[in-house]
Amino acid sequence: MDELSKRISTLEFVKNRIDSLPLLPSVAHELKQLSQDSVDFYTKVAELAEQDPPLAAKLLTAAHASSGALKPEYNIEQALERMGVFNTLKLMNSLIKTDVFEPTKPGHKGGWRHSVETARFSRFLAEHTVGFKVDPDLAYMSGLLHDIGRFVLLQVAIKAVEVVDDTGWNSPEELTDVEDKLFGFTHAEVGFLAAQHWKLPSTITNMLRFHHHYNLWELEGLSLPFKQLLTIVQFADFLSVMVIKHPEWPAWSEDELRERVTSFCIHEKWPEIEFPIDQLISEMPAISEQCQKVMIKAGIA
Repeated sequence: MDELSKRISTLEFVKNRIDSLPLLPSVAHELKQLSQDSVDFYTKVAELAEQDPPLAAKLLTAAHASSGALKPEYNIEQALERMGVFNTLKLMNSLIKTDVFEPTKPGHKGGWRHSVETARFSRFLAEHTVGFKVDPDLAYMSGLLHDIGRFVLLQVAIKAVEVVDDTGWNSPEELTDVEDKLFGFTHAEVGFLAAQHWKLPSTITNMLRFHHHYNLWELEGLSLPFKQLLTIVQFADFLSVMVIKHPEWPAWSEDELRERVTSFCIHEKWPEIEFPIDQLISEMPAISEQCQKVMIKAGIA
């Protein structure tokens, strides 16, 4: 079998198992405990989705399917409200029967932390980058789901994820290079397949497809708002990896942190963009603390 045939065959294997994407044990347990008559039911479900990208993907898929031709809603709480009581109850009954996956290795746990951090950094950048007009809820959801392909692989081919992580990749760009060399495809392709299969909103689906295309500003056919969204997610992706790879970062001086963020997170292929670097480095400790609290709630800190 030639390399192209192997690649197609493997991706087809993955595609056929996409629907088995599990939830975190703590999240599944909390879902079962929620009172559907509670006035803050939607809020509680949204808080759980914040902890677990697979749950967020399932909720967004259901909300998008039920809303038909309406404009996509990227705020989970509002998306559930739009779905209505009966559709939400049906969804909850199916979710509590979903299989669970308990991440035990640091590399597995890191995926959840990275997604939560990327989501929060993406929201911050959407709210503060001068000249960008990106919906903060869309930015947050894009950051939360950007690596959903890695979650799919954790379920259908956990050893593949471990083999990749054992190489010691140091940046998002290196990650996809390693995956492509080892397998002939990347988690971005897997995420794109999953999003198509689940019929997620087109903006999220295309974000998953292009979120490792660092020459995006040179690509024709991509709208300016979409390029801005991708740039935010890519910056946040790099920033979270930097934070995870350098746990000593809180001890860095402001000058060193500013230099590290600027050199590591801003890609040379991007145009000059007025990122809120000073605001960002002042808020990073608070954002990191918020992410740690989410991880504690999820039971994987």
